[in-house]
Amino acid sequence: MNRGKTKYFKRLVLLNLLGCISLNGLAIAEGQEVQKESPSFTDTAYLKSGHRLKDYILDTGDTLSIEFVDAPELSTSVTVDPQGQIYLHRIKNAYVRGLTIKELTRILEKRYEEFLLSPEIFIKITTFKSIRISVNGEVRNPGLYRFSPFTPATSGSKLNETERMNLGLENTNTYTDLNDIDPIALDGERVINNNVPTKSSSEIKRSSEFITTLSNAITRAGGLTSYSDLSKIRIVRDIPLGKGGGKKRAIIDFNPYLRDSISSSDLRLFDGDSIFIPRLEKADPTILQSSILSGLTPKFIFVTIGGKIETPGIVKVPLESALSDVMNLSGPRKPLSGKIFLIRYNKDGTLLRKNIRYSSNATPGSLKNPYLLSGDLISVKNSILGRSAGNIKEITAPVVGIYTFREVLKNW
Repeated sequence: MNRGKTKYFKRLVLLNLLGCISLNGLAIAEGQEVQKESPSFTDTAYLKSGHRLKDYILDTGDTLSIEFVDAPELSTSVTVDPQGQIYLHRIKNAYVRGLTIKELTRILEKRYEEFLLSPEIFIKITTFKSIRISVNGEVRNPGLYRFSPFTPATSGSKLNETERMNLGLENTNTYTDLNDIDPIALDGERVINNNVPTKSSSEIKRSSEFITTLSNAITRAGGLTSYSDLSKIRIVRDIPLGKGGGKKRAIIDFNPYLRDSISSSDLRLFDGDSIFIPRLEKADPTILQSSILSGLTPKFIFVTIGGKIETPGIVKVPLESALSDVMNLSGPRKPLSGKIFLIRYNKDGTLLRKNIRYSSNATPGSLKNPYLLSGDLISVKNSILGRSAGNIKEITAPVVGIYTFREVLKNW
């Protein structure tokens, strides 16, 4: 009886052991199978461009690679010249300004039917032209800016008067919805709950270093103010000729990008885009704080001070500093000093010349202690008593000189 029970237990242990081995092997096999069936990307649509440039309008400076599938001898790389033309074999000059890649492809395939049987053409942009962007509204330095192709967008430069006339953003009043703008990520810093700036994921994972986005344009325009209404930023863009021409418009909420570095709000910009940031009725100081931490707005500005001041010259002060801050850094004022004279360019391009009855005890931002803007010129003038003393000195200086010379001769 005991011998039978022993054999039974041995068989039971052996079956359990074999079962464990089988289950372990099955688990390994299933794990390998799951790993094989979970590739990084299962949809080949990921490889497509997503039609991001379907409304990109060709113009001077764009370089195109044109490939003829069955006639490689005709394939070429061309740059759109100042007249908006490219030179191609067989058909010579072709005017392409205002067309999209799709429209140009269709036109060329139709044109080359004269020389080829069912021509098939592929076109891609290998170098993008420099772009010109208009930034207006509640930014520190509104105007027209140029961004060079394939360089960081922060190297943009302001346009001259001739380029202002050539941009022609106001030539049409036809608008449709702007619903196909391409969002893109941008370098920056993100503010987290403990108010310590940390690099956002957009800096680690960024689609391209060589495009211009809404945040780049804001940065080039000097950054935001406490009155910038970021929930209603208006972007106006050209419509391709093949879609009727004119303009299309969208209202963008930029707050998600500013607050949380959500890149979907940081839209890619194209040549001729016009940006307008409206003004809030009441200042919101958190806008300025967030924009400084995100890199959209500079931390410091530079102003120039001269006249009856102890240390004249260019002074670096924090953004939205008051006149008292500059006076404290450059002072004290010299004896017999008077009013302070301020010169600055307004946002509309007009020149402001203003006498300020300065008071160091006045509230920052008041008439007697105004906030300063980058590029302001400040002169500490002479008081009436100081000017009188100076006039008396100039009048009496020759007399004093003659008397001194006479005394020297007398004592000789």
